[in-house]
Amino acid sequence: MGNIISENSLKSIPKSPKSKLSLGGKKRIKKAQRRSSISTSMSSSTTRSSESTYRYVDGRRFNENSKYALPNDDAEIDRLQLQHYLQRYIWQGNFCAPVHRILKKPSARVLDVGCGPGTWILEMAFDYPDAHFTGIDISPMYPKEIKPSNVNFEEVDLTEGLPFADDTFDFVVMRNMVNALTVEDWVYSLKELERVCKPGGFVECLEFQIPAIHLGKVSKRVSEAYVQIMRTKNIDITIAPRLKEMFATCTTLTNIEHQVRIAPVGKWGDKAGKIMSEDLILITKAMGPVLIPLWGIGASQYEEFTNESAKEYENGKVYCNLHVIFAQKYEPYRYI
Repeated sequence: MGNIISENSLKSIPKSPKSKLSLGGKKRIKKAQRRSSISTSMSSSTTRSSESTYRYVDGRRFNENSKYALPNDDAEIDRLQLQHYLQRYIWQGNFCAPVHRILKKPSARVLDVGCGPGTWILEMAFDYPDAHFTGIDISPMYPKEIKPSNVNFEEVDLTEGLPFADDTFDFVVMRNMVNALTVEDWVYSLKELERVCKPGGFVECLEFQIPAIHLGKVSKRVSEAYVQIMRTKNIDITIAPRLKEMFATCTTLTNIEHQVRIAPVGKWGDKAGKIMSEDLILITKAMGPVLIPLWGIGASQYEEFTNESAKEYENGKVYCNLHVIFAQKYEPYRYI
């Protein structure tokens, strides 16, 4: 079904969200920032849009304008950054589509849909300094002042359409959106990604398959409850294995490829497993404001659930499937 990461490929994975960014990530971001004559290092406490509406539950901040079920705050930024570095190690790179030569061209344009804190873009902007990168998100948690000169961020609600002309970008990426899009949103959004991609360019999506495999009794209860809650919002967070079929509904996307790799959880997966376990525990904690009132329990009892889930992650054989789907937009002249 997929590949478990080898030990050699994990030697420089960070030990926790607070550790170094690994594989030169921090250095690369700082160098990219210096190219724009800004020497201050990136902070996760970025300026937020005054136009966005937030609500606070048990100290966690949520964006009222978004269907995204998890919080929108600095703790979530830390989790998303951790998740980015884990995904990069699983795939041994920041993308799977064959776009390296395209991105080396000075005129190359890249769009990251649902960019979050912008970690992927900042790394890519360093790796491909001649390309231009645009990141969009409904929640402006991305850097607003400290960014490379070849990076631009915009506050955009994908479900209302992308504010770009047809055939604008050479590479269009969307990652980790299963918590934010309804089934109808997925159909519409993929067609929008297809529309703004140039003929000959590529569209790529990356998503975790939820729930994880071989969960323990408590972690399974938490995960299944979350799946059901999201379904009441018409958000199917189990959708990752079906994304290839949805790509196929886009009439100009060809050569569709679907790849799956395994992300181990817990000590059986060595360093990657430790990070994956931390990520799942952070998600479990973030779900507290939703599950506590649903189950009619107190915060201390939910903390016990979280601690028990952590033990199950650590000592079991839990794993997650990570799906990547990419396709190339049809080039008419190739078939003349």
